[in-house]
Order: sequence, then C-alpha cells, then structure tokens
Amino acid sequence: MAQARTQSDAMLYALITFVALFVVGVVCAVIFYVKSEEYRTQLETNKAELAKIASSREQSSLGKIVGRIEGSKSYLGTINDYYNKLISVITGTAPAEDISADVKFNDITLQINKLNQSLGQDVSASVGPDSISLLKQIADLKAKLDETRAQMSALSAQHQQLQEELKTASEQNKQKELQLVEQVKQHQQNADEIQTKYDELQKRMTAATDEQVLAIKKRLEEEQTMLKQKQMELTQTQEELAQTSQSLKDAIAKLEAIRPRPDKKMAAYQPDAGILRVDLQNGLVYLDVGSENHVYRGLTFAVYDRNKQILEDEKGKAKIEVFQVEPKVSVARILNPNSKNPIVKEDIVVNLIWDSKTSNRFVVIGDFVNSSGRTDPDGARRIREMIERWGGTIENDVTIDTDFVVVGQPPRSIPKPDQAQLDADPTLQQRHENSLKAVETYNAKLAKAKELSVPMFNQKQFLYLIGYDALLETGPAK
Repeated sequence: MAQARTQSDAMLYALITFVALFVVGVVCAVIFYVKSEEYRTQLETNKAELAKIASSREQSSLGKIVGRIEGSKSYLGTINDYYNKLISVITGTAPAEDISADVKFNDITLQINKLNQSLGQDVSASVGPDSISLLKQIADLKAKLDETRAQMSALSAQHQQLQEELKTASEQNKQKELQLVEQVKQHQQNADEIQTKYDELQKRMTAATDEQVLAIKKRLEEEQTMLKQKQMELTQTQEELAQTSQSLKDAIAKLEAIRPRPDKKMAAYQPDAGILRVDLQNGLVYLDVGSENHVYRGLTFAVYDRNKQILEDEKGKAKIEVFQVEPKVSVARILNPNSKNPIVKEDIVVNLIWDSKTSNRFVVIGDFVNSSGRTDPDGARRIREMIERWGGTIENDVTIDTDFVVVGQPPRSIPKPDQAQLDADPTLQQRHENSLKAVETYNAKLAKAKELSVPMFNQKQFLYLIGYDALLETGPAK
C-alpha cells in the first residue's frame, strides 16, 4: 500500500513537472514569437529606411557611385564631403555643416540666377538637361571676350588709321586755310584799292568836264566790273574755306564715334592724397601729404570708394578734416564715420579746390542758397572767398585755361515795370535792366563753359567734392 502510494506521488510529481515544463515552453515560445515579430518589423523598417537612402541597385553599386572612401567615413558622409567640395569650387567658400543638402542646392541655384540676371545680355541662357550649365556659360563668356578683344583690336587699328588721316587732313586744311586767308587779305587789299580809286574818281567827276566824266565813268565801270569779279573770287574762296572746315568737322565726328573725347569732369575725381593708415577705433586717417605739400589744419577732403563708379551728386563714403600736420604726413579726423562702409587704404581722397602742385582756376556764376534753401545774396562771394582761402584762383570769364566752373541757380529776372510802378519806385527800371544783364551774362558764361568742355559743378557737388558739407553739420575741429 505504501509502495503504491509512493508510485502515485511520483507520477503526480512527474505530471506537475511536465505541466510546468510545458507552461515554461509555451511562455518561451510566446516570448520568442513576440521578439521575432519585433525583429521582423524592425527589419522591414530598416529595409524601408535603407531604400529611402539607396535603392537595391544603388546599394549593390555604392562603390562605383561614391568611389574612394576617405578614412573611416561612410558612403553617405563621403558623398556629403564631395557635395560640399563641389559647392566650394563653385562659390569659393565652404558651406556650413548644419545646412541640409536641398537648402545648399537652392542657395547656390539662387546665387547663379542672380549672377545671370546681373550679367543680363552679356551671357546667353545656356541650359543643361536639368538646370543652367555653368561650364557652357563660361565657355560662351570666353568666346564673347575673345570676340570683344578682336573687335577692340580692329577698332584700335581703325582708330589709329583715322588719327593718321585726321592729322594729314588737319595739316592740309591748315595749309589751305593759310592760303585762303592770304587770298582773302589780297582780295580785300585789292577791293580797298579799288574803293580808293573809286572815291578819287568821284571827286574828279565833280569838277571834270562832260568828256572827262564819260571817260571816268567808263573807267569806273571797268573798275566796278573788276571789283565784282574779285568779290566773286572772294565768295568762292570763302565757300572753299567752309567746305574744308566741314570736312575737318566730319573727320573729327568720325574719330569721336570710335573713341569719344575723355570726360574732363573726371579730373576732379583724381586722388589729391593717399591713405597711409586708417585708425577706425579713434576715427583717424593718416595721409601721405604734409606741410611740404601746402597742407594746413582745417583742410577737408571727400573720400570715395575705390571700387565704385562715382555718380553725379554723390556724397562719397566719408568726409575727413586735417587737424595735425607734419612735413610729409598729416592726420585727419573722420567727420561722418560709416561702420557698414568704412574707409580703407585704397580709397580715393579728393578736394576740388586744393592741389599740392598748382592753383586751380575757378569761375563762379549764378545765385547760391543757404542752409535753409533760400537764396543767399552773399552766396557767390562766400564761394569765391572759400576757393581763394583754400588755394584756388578766381577768374571773371571762362577761358580755355579755366579748370572748373561752379554753377549756381540762374539769376532771377525782374519783370519790366509799368508807369505806375516807376512812379512809386524810380529805381525799378534800372534794376530790371541789371537783372536782364545778369541773366545774359550767366547764360553766356554757361554756354562758353559747355563750348570749351570746362567741367561744371553745382553747389551741392562742389561742397561734396571739398568735404565741406559734413564740416557744416559737425563743426570744425577744436
């Protein structure tokens, strides 16, 4: 009985053990199945992510697509390095590491489009399969440059030939002109002699007999016929002179069509001093001119950007005023510093009046306004005094030797007064005539300056080019 019970207990233990092992097996199987599903899902996710990075065909050809891998970098890192190097080759600067590839691509595309827009018609729209072809555009620009150089060479040769022809025509014209002038003088002398003889004959006719009168009339007719002939010759000579002058003008016009005359106004923008050093922290500029070059305290200059074309009525980037002068150098303070566009050593330093080697000649015409915009009766006198104080010379009339003309507003003409106005103010008539004369003088000098191609500057340009406008705003140095 006891043995049977022992066997029954052993079977019960075996059954319990089997059930426990079965439960453990089932649990392990469930855990294994869940984990395998997680791994399978993760594998599918990884495959999908990898497919986004590269297709299966691309994955099998990564070595051919990417090429040599540097160090321990990945294929994607190597491609990104090559992409950044390509951008550096195009722009000249390395892109930031934290910028995405599409942003880099859009940025470089925008820069290329802006460059093409700035070039305008200078570059043709060379387009590749997907976008603009830079290499083709560069080749097109190189071809246009070569073509332009060839045209410039041909124009230079044509210009040289025209200059030689102009020189020959000028010499011939000068000789012909001298001959014609001599002929004119001779014809005029003959005409004067005939006129003298004619006057003498008239005197004789008064006291002569009828027979003498007939003889004198006959002789007079002969002299008049000769005078008419000489006058015709004189007219023909004048016509030849006019034709020769017109030929000379045509030759000059052809020459100017190829190479126009230089802009004399640009002489005002030639540097009057060089910048040795710029101390932006203390607002100082060191110049290469000193007392040996007639520099003095209080002299102002305008500073223009070295790489920018100077336009009309342009203030320039800054104004400076000399406050310390040594024999060969001087120090100036910056009157209106600009942190966004500071002064650099290569900038142009100019003063329209002051010149270290000579005294520029000025003519001042018209009316000038004060700081409030109203006409200043003493404005012209102040301008003249400023020019003379800073070393310039004032002239009354415009000549070929005049360097610059400072042009104010046209003088205001006073209307012609009626009798009632004259009764109230007898000086109105004289003031009216004086105003008309002032307007006539102003227009005559202005026309003469244009005829002689003398550079002209209005009041604003004049003050800009001597750096005086900024001095009026800040006040002179103490």
